[in-house]
Amino acid sequence: MRRLALVALKLAVSLGLLFLLYRQTPIEQIKTLLVSIEFGYLPIIALLLLFNTIISAWKWQLFLRADGVVIGLGDLVVSYMSGTFCNLFLPSNIGGDSYRIYDIARRSRDGARSAASVFADRFSGFIALVVLSLLSSVYVSLQFRSPGFMLVPLGLLAAFLGVLVVIARQTPLRRLLAVFGLNRFAVIERLTEKLLMSFACYRANTGLLVQVMLLSFAFQVSLITVVYLMACALGAQLPFFYFSAFVPLITLMEALPISIYGVGIRDYGYVLFFTRVGMGDIEARTLAVLFVVVAVCYSLIGGLFFLYRIWQQPRGNPTDEKRRQSGDAR
Repeated sequence: MRRLALVALKLAVSLGLLFLLYRQTPIEQIKTLLVSIEFGYLPIIALLLLFNTIISAWKWQLFLRADGVVIGLGDLVVSYMSGTFCNLFLPSNIGGDSYRIYDIARRSRDGARSAASVFADRFSGFIALVVLSLLSSVYVSLQFRSPGFMLVPLGLLAAFLGVLVVIARQTPLRRLLAVFGLNRFAVIERLTEKLLMSFACYRANTGLLVQVMLLSFAFQVSLITVVYLMACALGAQLPFFYFSAFVPLITLMEALPISIYGVGIRDYGYVLFFTRVGMGDIEARTLAVLFVVVAVCYSLIGGLFFLYRIWQQPRGNPTDEKRRQSGDAR
């Protein structure tokens, strides 16, 4: 019940912001601008999105390998794309991450290591995003003459550093389990210990951490370029610098769990920031719409990979399959 209430609240935030932003916006002008985009940019945008998926899968593979789980890059790309498709039907990225954990756990026979790798992958991405957002918020604060834009990135950076300390020291997490009485459950305690072992394995590998953070920053730069090319396709003439200043902050805003898929928050961010530096009001709103359209279309491609994954699964009676595998082992 609480989950449904939370989803309803997020939906209300998204719909409320969309209503406020678009109630007096001539929708016909947005349609006209979308139809007249320069389609030559779309293949480049698609390639960059694929590049980002490969970067993400590669980073995920590094975490898995460091923990002794060997999965091919192609399989991880398929899993990532399938998870992206799952996000379309669930109110947050948790749905896609849950699928990725399930998919790799099914292949590696180790749910704890799969969960640890997905968490580390997501966490490293957020750290890179928060760092870039903090840097961009300095410029935005000067542009708007308000230091308030730095508060959210600073707060999130402090929170993430706190989580890192808890994971690194391990003892605070064990005490937290004891406070809530969760250490009485052998399954939870065993899972926690496995997760902490995986995190300790990552922390001890300095080369891994450097590679992962470089890939995370490369992902964010590529995303900035995607939004810049979308704006170019709409005919907006703004220097790349403004996109590098605003996109990380907007991405951070839409990542906050207060709306559905960032809808409404993203639109508000584009209008708030880009119209202040010369982008037209209609162009800013259309850019937000185009971003959603492209993201949804790319996620739908992930549906093909999702169907492929289902087709790949063993057919027949599960008991027979287990017996067959047992026979092969003997």
